[in-house]
Amino acid sequence: MSQLHTAVNTAKVRRREGHVVLGGVRLGITEFGSGGRLVILAPSLLMSRRMQEPFARTLAEKGFHVVCMDSALTSAKRPGDPENYSSEAIGRRMVALLDAMGGEVAVFGGTSLGANAALEAALQEPHRTVAVIAESPMLDKSTVKFAPLLLIAHEVVTLGKPAIWLGRQFAELLPARSLAARLVKDFLAVPPQEHGAMIKGLFLGRIAPPRRRRRTISRPALVIGPERAFLHSRFDALQLARELPDAHLQPVPSSWTLRTRPQSAAPAVVSFLTEAFASPWVIARTAYTPNIGDSHLN
Repeated sequence: MSQLHTAVNTAKVRRREGHVVLGGVRLGITEFGSGGRLVILAPSLLMSRRMQEPFARTLAEKGFHVVCMDSALTSAKRPGDPENYSSEAIGRRMVALLDAMGGEVAVFGGTSLGANAALEAALQEPHRTVAVIAESPMLDKSTVKFAPLLLIAHEVVTLGKPAIWLGRQFAELLPARSLAARLVKDFLAVPPQEHGAMIKGLFLGRIAPPRRRRRTISRPALVIGPERAFLHSRFDALQLARELPDAHLQPVPSSWTLRTRPQSAAPAVVSFLTEAFASPWVIARTAYTPNIGDSHLN
């Protein structure tokens, strides 16, 4: 049964934060807006759902129902289980979230590892996937950059109290209301064994669908590629846009653009989503979908 709490209303869109329980695991989510045009967004590696909130709010103001989900779990049957954290596993949770909220179809999207998980969700449920939004996908080139950093990150997150103390000191130096400070605090709130399991899961499972599988995704895809990115390779976005049969490449200045200036990319994204939801088969599946979330949010 899904459980959500702490409703927050804004002048423009409704923001509600809480969690759903999916197969015995507790998944944090934040919801913006309402209605049947559902978009599910997953965050980047080791980041919380908060990183997607500026982008989600902008889309909700344009009439979409956007749900941001965490990748890390706050409770599970087997805490710190690497099997919970391959790209396939996170993709399955995106589909399970769609089920838990009573939706028929959705756009699956995300950033970095979240983009990879969105591709996995589209492969798992092609007939329920309206479209895919893949921002800064983590494929061949980016994986080479990430691999040594993941090894270092695993050692850091498993150090325990010293690493947490240093992280808190760093967070205190940032502006209290800045997105960066809140992301650091969210990171510190996750049990270290879950972050450690996430890193192991990517090494033991898979980081992204293989190329031959990616080429079978026939749904419309918007690939958002930053022109300047420290860890993500622009080549990966170009590669994915070439591989997917129905893909459009949308460049943005940097990996931080959708966090700080989502309005700059909004026209292209809104146009893409509007066209995707206007497809006859999508209209037929969403025409009688109730206002997702009203039945269980409080």
